[in-house]
Amino acid sequence: MSNCKYLGVNIDDLTKWNFHIDYVYNKLIKFTSIFYKLRYVLPKHWLRTLYFAFVYPHIIYGIEIYANTCYSVLDKLCKLNNKLLRILSNAPREAPVIELYKSFELLPIPILFEFKMLIFMFDCIYYRQYLPEIFQNYFRVNSDVHMYNTRQSSNLHIDSINSNYGQR
Repeated sequence: MSNCKYLGVNIDDLTKWNFHIDYVYNKLIKFTSIFYKLRYVLPKHWLRTLYFAFVYPHIIYGIEIYANTCYSVLDKLCKLNNKLLRILSNAPREAPVIELYKSFELLPIPILFEFKMLIFMFDCIYYRQYLPEIFQNYFRVNSDVHMYNTRQSSNLHIDSINSNYGQR
């Protein structure tokens, strides 16, 4: 399988994002042992700061692109993120994951992807003039597709796609 790195995102020839997720995973796995040692030494607010300084930027960078993959591929990174949060909060293994995210004021990776995509859509609709030219006509409204005056004429037009790969 061939891939290339472009602006810090590893793109493979099948756009399955396995290589990029493995790359991020390998960058973040080294923090498990460091966080194990620091969790008894530093107060919780410093551990939270360390997470947002060293882990979160790797997860958030390019999430609009790479998190669009199958959940089975993304699951590896989600579990590692849960593990890091569990270590930093010194929570038992049985602690609910949602409580970890609440204590760090975070969103899980799949929901974070949806959030970032909604921000992107908002920017494309309301701040079109500030985006690069390629994104200025990225979304169409129903009134651009047909001339009928319907209740949904101001809604975004959704093309029908038959395959899961095409929908992503």
